[in-house]
Amino acid sequence: MVENFGGSLNLVIWVLLFIGAAFYSFRCLFQTKAFNDQYGFGDSGIFMTRFAGTQVGAAAVISLVLLVNGPEGSWAFVAWGWTQSLLAVVFGFRTINSDWANIEGVKATAEGYLAPTVFLILNTILLLNMGDILYG
Repeated sequence: MVENFGGSLNLVIWVLLFIGAAFYSFRCLFQTKAFNDQYGFGDSGIFMTRFAGTQVGAAAVISLVLLVNGPEGSWAFVAWGWTQSLLAVVFGFRTINSDWANIEGVKATAEGYLAPTVFLILNTILLLNMGDILYG
């Protein structure tokens, strides 16, 4: 398995990204009310929280399948993760530092852009380290 990923560092990063996706999708899909309460989104945000959870959940499922079957040729999946993380950093930062963060009840935290920053860095490392595998 380590060889399929071009070394243990890449495998560890892949597993970390899978765990992150699994964690956030579980929180959004199965602990929706608690997730929304934690950030003060309220019950009106349940649909969008679960919708976001389906996106992250799909990434977790595909990541798990590629972990088992090997990542060869999966550049589009990693590039999607990189692009999604970049957009989440930009729009997360803008949102956390906007008037939205001052709405009564909202508990805005830097997690909204810090977690995607970590995912962006990890996806960048995979794209750089695994080019011959991902593009193969």
